[in-house]
Amino acid sequence: ITPNTMVDLNLFTTLLAAESITNSHLLRRLQLPDYTSPPLIEALAATPTSFQNETYFDEVRNVVAAGNCSEDVSHCQMLYPPPAQSHAESDRVGVVLYGGALVDPRSYSIMAKSLSENHGLPVAIPIFPDDVAFLGCNGTDRIQFATSAFPDVEKWLLVGHSLGGIGAQVDFWNALNEQQEDDHQQHDQQDQGVKNGGTISVNTADILGGLVLAGSYIRQDTGCGAIDFSQTHIPMANVFAELDGVVNRTRFDLGQDFVSGDGSTLKMIVEGGNHGNFGHYNDTLRTPILGQTDGIATISRENQVELTIAAIVHVASRVRSKLPALLTEPVVCDTSSTSGAANGLSSTGFISFGMIALATAATISVLF
Repeated sequence: ITPNTMVDLNLFTTLLAAESITNSHLLRRLQLPDYTSPPLIEALAATPTSFQNETYFDEVRNVVAAGNCSEDVSHCQMLYPPPAQSHAESDRVGVVLYGGALVDPRSYSIMAKSLSENHGLPVAIPIFPDDVAFLGCNGTDRIQFATSAFPDVEKWLLVGHSLGGIGAQVDFWNALNEQQEDDHQQHDQQDQGVKNGGTISVNTADILGGLVLAGSYIRQDTGCGAIDFSQTHIPMANVFAELDGVVNRTRFDLGQDFVSGDGSTLKMIVEGGNHGNFGHYNDTLRTPILGQTDGIATISRENQVELTIAAIVHVASRVRSKLPALLTEPVVCDTSSTSGAANGLSSTGFISFGMIALATAATISVLF
């Protein structure tokens, strides 16, 4: 890579893989287009008040760009705490929401606010340099920031849209590998009779509970090694929009080989949905500037977001049910009536949701 190489966003992750970029300094040698999709008015209205102010938001962006983020909860993330009257057990599970590439993070405020106010989930939306949530194979430090903001959260869900899904999966994968290394070190120390008397720090993997990818999938070509959750039982959801013109459906289907196995992953197709409607942003300039041509949605943005929220809540509830004080008999939901067999999707194991299934989404958010 030569300095300030202009990069087509569609080739971004492929170039990252070819160059094996592993840190944000190398990443910044790529010159992305000077553009970010702005939030819609309704998303801005759902954003925390201070971040609605463009001057303040620009100041935060400057802090992020300079790499001066700290664990001060007011820096580098937007926070959506549950209402004060929220049930205490609900906020034991939180969400870190990674936005799409070159999308203003405030575009996900409606989703975050609903998860917080309607489902009792504390939510943190990180703000990344250049609005790119994948900072290289070393991952990000945003889970620690979210933990500082919501110290009562015991398990975090990492939720990512588009390239944000890559950032989320890399953070999760790194945490798992770090845990395995720590386990080996502790085992070696025990074999040698070594006892640690100091304070034990919390391993990031210990506080990660689930992963949700929307308009994204597990990728093996990021240059970050073979990311593969198939031998795990981590609660996950993978949501694909039927009319997504940005994500390649064949590659998305191939990515299903690497999600958690044995029924641990909810696989959902949103019939009539497209790539951009996972968030609330104006994407009209993404074709001329970024070369992206999305499909034309035949369902509303609100319906697509609600279905995605249902998938997130489903995973959150599975994570919550595993917490020590909440162990209970599993709830079984018969999804046979909403299977995608009629659409030729049964071979992939997807549940297909369309306009008729909006009531099903509400049911999922209650049952799970």
